[in-house]
Amino acid sequence: MAEKPTVTFDPVKLERLRVAQDYPMEKDEFDLLYHESAYCNMGHVNKRGYPVVTPMFFVIKDENIMMSSIKNFRHKVGCLMENPKITVSIHNDGTNVRHQKAIMVMGQAEIHDDDALMRDIHWKIIDKYFFELTTDEEREAAFEAVHTPLRCIIEVIPEKILTWDLGKMLDAHDEGVWYGEA
Repeated sequence: MAEKPTVTFDPVKLERLRVAQDYPMEKDEFDLLYHESAYCNMGHVNKRGYPVVTPMFFVIKDENIMMSSIKNFRHKVGCLMENPKITVSIHNDGTNVRHQKAIMVMGQAEIHDDDALMRDIHWKIIDKYFFELTTDEEREAAFEAVHTPLRCIIEVIPEKILTWDLGKMLDAHDEGVWYGEA
């Protein structure tokens, strides 16, 4: 019977990894994820001081993240007007750990209610997320449902951007360390 290989797992080293610095995404991977991903979570702080994270539709315009939300009936817009600090995570679906990639953007939220900008962003959202709508009638009905008088656009003005590529981290391991590969 063969001896089991010696595992060189170092939990202290693992806990001290700086994934964003040590395993950042390549520029082409960043651009693809930033512009094409459909997965986005937005974080803000509510009036009671709790962090709130919400899944959001998003598009990129002038390299900034743009999201649509409803004023007054959704607390996030009011909270962002009082405290514009915002964090957005754009990521892939993460079902395969070797392909997990993420972008975290921290910055300031700007709220826009300019009709021309809202129309532009809402059509981009329809194009990105409602691609199964093929007729002009279906697309127009979806646009009318999204483009309402209570809507506004949340723009993220980035202050700090972090990226990580967990596949790079896993590829850098010694054999026998991860997931029973020994």
